[in-house]
This record gives sequence, C-alpha cells and structure tokens, in this order.
Amino acid sequence: MLDFVKAVGRVGGFGIRAFRHSLSPPFFWRQTVEQMDSLCFRCLIPVIAVLAPLGAVVSLQGLLILKIFGAEPLISSLVAASVFRELSPGIASLMVAAQAGSSMAAELGTMRVKAEIDAQEVMAVNPFKYLIVPRIIAGTLMTPVLNVVGFVTGVFGGYVIAVNLRGVSHGIFMANLYNFLRPVDLAQGIVKAGVFGFIISLLSCYYGFHASGGAAGVGRAANRSVVYSILCILVANYILTSAFLGMS
Repeated sequence: MLDFVKAVGRVGGFGIRAFRHSLSPPFFWRQTVEQMDSLCFRCLIPVIAVLAPLGAVVSLQGLLILKIFGAEPLISSLVAASVFRELSPGIASLMVAAQAGSSMAAELGTMRVKAEIDAQEVMAVNPFKYLIVPRIIAGTLMTPVLNVVGFVTGVFGGYVIAVNLRGVSHGIFMANLYNFLRPVDLAQGIVKAGVFGFIISLLSCYYGFHASGGAAGVGRAANRSVVYSILCILVANYILTSAFLGMS
C-alpha cells in the first residue's frame, strides 16, 4: 500500500510539473500538432475496426431482447445510448493506450536510455516543454475526436445489422436515434474520452521518461504504460459514470 501511495504521488508530481510547464513560454506548437497527427494516424483505423463490429453486436443482441417486448423500433436508441455513453469512450481510449500510449512510452524510453533527454538538458532545452507537454496535450485533445469517430462508426455498424439484415425501417431507425440521448449524455462521452486521454498520455510519458535498463527497460516502460492506463481507465470510468448519474 505504501508503494502504491508513493507511485501515485510520483505520477501526480510529474503531472503537476508538466501542467506548470505548459503555462509558460516557449510553446512548441509544431511538436504538439505533429503529436496530434501521429496519434490520430496510429489510432483511427483500430478505433473504426473495433467499434463497427461492436455496434453491430449491440444491435443484434438488442433486437433479440426488444423483440420480446415488441419494441424493435427502439433499437437505434439503445445502440446510440450504449455506444456513446460507454462503448465508444472506453474502447477508443483502450485503442489509444495500446497504439499511441505504448508508442509514446517506447519513444521517450529510447531517448532516455540513449541519453538524448540528458543531451537536451545540457543544451538548455527543457524536455518537459519539448517532449512531455505536446504529448499530453495531443492525448487529451485527440481522444475525444476519436471517440466521436468511434460513435459514428458504432452507430453505423448497428444500422447495417438492424436495417439491412433484420428489416428495421430506415426511417424508424433514424427517427428514434436520439430519443434517449440528452445533453448530459453527449457531455459524458466527450468528458470521459478527454479524461481517459489525459490519463493515458500522462502515464505513458511518465514511464517512458523514467525508463532505465537499456532495451529491456524500454519494453517494460511500454508494457507498464498500457497495463496501468487500462486499469486507471476502468477505475476512472466508474467514478465518472457515477458522477454523471448523480447529475441526471
């Protein structure tokens, strides 16, 4: 338990240090945009590839249940609510952790073991401003964008199953799509994705920045960034879901 508290304190201190550096010049906007582009490039296809079949499965299973009560027209509402509230933020964030998070940790870990970060400090280049802050900003801003892409993809997967394979009317599907989605639900998906993206980028940068032990240490940093990111996402998801339910 003491080791856990120490680890939380170290990560928290790392995050506070990064936040403090993000508020003062110089601002490396070019590196930030490059990180945002790289994150989207790495994660866009995996998010689409995972959310489309998940939306299809939700639609297929939902139709079997709703058919019992004669409520098949509500399938689009079920798909939209489940995908936007839970599936899209969670799955998109897991893909970001697996694809971009591990890559961040590996890149920073390689730079650490090759003494490139130390060289930057010798040349009076602040590694937090140049390496850490752009990656954290990119993860925090682009994960909600990927969440929106995942939502659209998941609903499309549900639409294909419901309309093309199960015979639900296109008009009924579209008319009921947003019946049970409220503004707080829309905010819930975006806020969750942003928080998850921040957690992923913070942990990935932390473990990569403090990597040691050569190539094996880089591998450990990448592995820990993914594992701990997923664990923190699951815990944060419960906390945020409870908070939003309390607001509704």
